[in-house]
Amino acid sequence: MLGNRTLEASKAPPSARRDERTSVDGRARFRAAGSNPFHAALFRLSANGFRMFTFSRQAIGKHIWVNLPGLQPVEAVVRRQDGNNYGCEFVNPLHPSVADHLKAKLAK
Repeated sequence: MLGNRTLEASKAPPSARRDERTSVDGRARFRAAGSNPFHAALFRLSANGFRMFTFSRQAIGKHIWVNLPGLQPVEAVVRRQDGNNYGCEFVNPLHPSVADHLKAKLAK
């Protein structure tokens, strides 16, 4: 309460996303610092991150470098896990035109 006025802070709904995610069907390789690369199947992509399937176990908060088709390795952080599905956030988001190009190239 401020004087005779009440201020309300509103939170974004839990499902709010910073960028539109697109279903994709692509292959990528990724690695953590000091480890060998692993294969992954990409199935969601946005300028801010991606979802992948891999048999390699990854820890939440782990930094990885992912090789997306046609790009140099991009640093990302593992943010969520559901079995062998992982949600990762790019440390530096992709430029919107690069993200759009990849989405078009890997579209289902």
